Amino acid sequence: MLFNLPLHKRKLLVRAHVADSIREKYKIKAITLRKNDEVIIIKGDYKGVKGLITRVDRKKGKIYVEGVTREKADGTVVPIPISPSNVIVTKLDLSDKRRIEVSS
Repeated sequence: MLFNLPLHKRKLLVRAHVADSIREKYKIKAITLRKNDEVIIIKGDYKGVKGLITRVDRKKGKIYVEGVTREKADGTVVPIPISPSNVIVTKLDLSDKRRIEVSS
């Protein structure tokens, strides 16, 4: 079922919990992830890594975090996709003023 969802409904798959400070300030528990949000990875090989989201892939339901890369055998560096359930949002990109209104 998840793979047959239309793209406009897949945004629900790229939501993540927010840090306690954001939760108290904006009264939200989770928010749809966007580029330039700051997150900290809480599970997996990159646990504890903090960085900005560089790309959100709604089709695959994954995000790409700055600094989470792997070197391939030929020497090229590629970003590693991270599941949104493995991160916590620590800082929001509030360049869009309606973002908090829509999510709450």
